[in-house]
Amino acid sequence: MKTVLLFLVLVAGTISALSEIRADDDYGDIRSLVKQGEILSLEDILERYPEADYGRLLDLEVEREHGRIVYEMEFLRDDGRVLELEVDAKDGTLLEQEIE
Repeated sequence: MKTVLLFLVLVAGTISALSEIRADDDYGDIRSLVKQGEILSLEDILERYPEADYGRLLDLEVEREHGRIVYEMEFLRDDGRVLELEVDAKDGTLLEQEIE
């Protein structure tokens, strides 16, 4: 099911990178929230956190955490380490940053 949701997301252009949407978060709900302006699109988030500054995007998840929708992104940095960012989907605020 996640693969089908990922394909629909990529085709629709709402989210244009690898994505995993938890089972309780329907793709339609995410897309609707973007259209209503409740959350930022992935395109907007990646403009704020570009690969040129953070590294190559390896993975992206859209999740609900503590009542908010969060983009979790993993970037491969030039030094070979992985940078994980958690970003509030509503306003793009960086919530957490971790280097693995």
